[in-house]
Amino acid sequence: GFGLYFRLMQRTNCYGARSIVVTSASSKVALAMALFLKQYDDDKKFEGIKIVGYTSPSNMEFCDKTGLYDTVLSYDDMLPKSSYVMIDIAGRGDIYTKNVKNNDVDIVKLLVVGNSSNTSDKGGTFSTFSYYATLKLLLGMMGLPSWSHSWMPQPTQELYLIFDDMAAMKNEWGNEKLIQQNQQASFDFCKFAKKWMSVQEVMTEDEVKRAYVDIMGGSVPP
Repeated sequence: GFGLYFRLMQRTNCYGARSIVVTSASSKVALAMALFLKQYDDDKKFEGIKIVGYTSPSNMEFCDKTGLYDTVLSYDDMLPKSSYVMIDIAGRGDIYTKNVKNNDVDIVKLLVVGNSSNTSDKGGTFSTFSYYATLKLLLGMMGLPSWSHSWMPQPTQELYLIFDDMAAMKNEWGNEKLIQQNQQASFDFCKFAKKWMSVQEVMTEDEVKRAYVDIMGGSVPP
């Protein structure tokens, strides 16, 4: 499914932005999207588009070494001057808020994907949503058709739900091709990930518990 973010950027022409910034840049979703933007742009729609990754200080070197990001920033940093689509995986509202207040930064679209940072509701990205963004979010979660909110001004902030794009691609390609495309995308990413990912097997109950604690504690590198 991570290839859909790539397809979304293709279909919308990056919403007219000159840069794409993704939070939680060391996550597999972010890395996969950056890979497709960098290496699978056959029609040159992303030529000249810069890819910026936000990550924690401990993961900056890793993100930089992948070669997928034009710029890697710590969460304390401000975005360089440009227009952006922000794909928010971390769910940290402070990142959007501080940059949207900067006159040199134009965030034309904010797509909220997740909350990998486990930020509280009060500090999360949803707390930055405008009235219309919140209303559209609620109508979408109720499963109402898109025409029910077509009268509203289109908000900058939006919860990205994969189902709409999945359904559109299924209608365009058919189910068989959609499955093939997703399988190929997964294969391509796994092939790329072999350059930096190692697999460690855990067998016993104690090993599984230790691995879980390490992962949840953030001590396992990307």
